[in-house]
Amino acid sequence: MGKKIFGFIDEDAKKEIRRALLKAVAIPGYTVPFASREMPITRGWGTGGLQITLSSVVEEDILKVIDQGCDGSINAVTIRDFITSVTDVATTTITGEATIIQTRHRIPETPLTEGQILVFQVPYPEVLTTVEPDTAIQKIMHANHDYSKMWVLLYEDTSQFGDSRISHRYPVEINGVYLMDPSPIPKYDIPRLHNNPALMLFGAGREKRIYAIPPYTAVRPLKFDDREFKVESFPGVSCERCGASAVFFDQVYLDDGSHFFCSDTDFCDRNLAGE
Repeated sequence: MGKKIFGFIDEDAKKEIRRALLKAVAIPGYTVPFASREMPITRGWGTGGLQITLSSVVEEDILKVIDQGCDGSINAVTIRDFITSVTDVATTTITGEATIIQTRHRIPETPLTEGQILVFQVPYPEVLTTVEPDTAIQKIMHANHDYSKMWVLLYEDTSQFGDSRISHRYPVEINGVYLMDPSPIPKYDIPRLHNNPALMLFGAGREKRIYAIPPYTAVRPLKFDDREFKVESFPGVSCERCGASAVFFDQVYLDDGSHFFCSDTDFCDRNLAGE
């Protein structure tokens, strides 16, 4: 039996991923290619985020994994169990206690702090894919800061429907330079990206791309000057479990109709406990 490798990935692979992470942090919003490795979960189910976490985690870290804000979903539990089985790091469901948080499609309701790392699982890293399928042209457009096709899409939506129809993966501008896909977080979470004190890392295993938003980086949603950026709102709705309002909700359909609960289960638990 060979010696157990801390973090599952061999040291050469970790070194290559860390180099890609350093480049991504140095050029915020720029997608950096990396040699995505095979992982014991299917591509498209979080292999990019998993590789970043396994390459970044150290023995002193405290890990939290969420899926759509929930600590108890199958995806979150499976990834958390795998990471702890190959690292033995401590885990938590409390956002404030975690040093590394791997997430799928949500930013925690509890504000993040300096020293924390938020790792996103990303299915589609290229923001221009919806308007330009040719990857070579996408690179030229980024180099020339030519986002006219995205502006046209935004204009067509606004002229026909009064606002953009993009409900998730809303394009954001990083430091006034690159246009970036923030992963499938809801529009509700977009403002949380701006000047966030935590380091945010994005990994797309299937697409073999890594990118980052360093702490305190300017992140602006793409919008016209005379149009307010609108996020999801839930007027008159409160969580049926903890009573919270002004948070992002999951709408659950049961036999007696629809019900609303906090998407962030940790926030909901702590609110219910009166903390």
